[in-house]
Amino acid sequence: MELEKRFPREFTALESILDFVLEFYKRSGIAAPDPSQVQLMIEEIFTNMIKYNDGHQNISIRLRRMGDHLEICLTDFDVEPFDYASAPEVDTEQLLERKQSGGLGLHLVKKMADRMTYEYVDRNSKLTILKRLGG
Repeated sequence: MELEKRFPREFTALESILDFVLEFYKRSGIAAPDPSQVQLMIEEIFTNMIKYNDGHQNISIRLRRMGDHLEICLTDFDVEPFDYASAPEVDTEQLLERKQSGGLGLHLVKKMADRMTYEYVDRNSKLTILKRLGG
């Protein structure tokens, strides 16, 4: 089962994205687990793409069930590269001590994902996240 859709690079698209994930779970027959981790991962990456990439095109989100795994792919078109998968680890204690914001969302995504890969071809930035269903 695979489902793909493009969303406007606006924060107002987040509600539609969360609904898109629920629709995928329903169509693919995934009863458990709760899709909130997947929704959170997509929300964090999508938000970062809006904030930090200079693109003007819609962002593509593709969900694909692969046995007991879910593949999540976000593609941002006509942007500069940023390798989310290789971004440096965040020192969470230092962030808390300094009361700084930023960096925790990507840190959480990396902790929840089973694998992250990044591709940059022809100014298209593509992050693929593999998440085991049920974990």
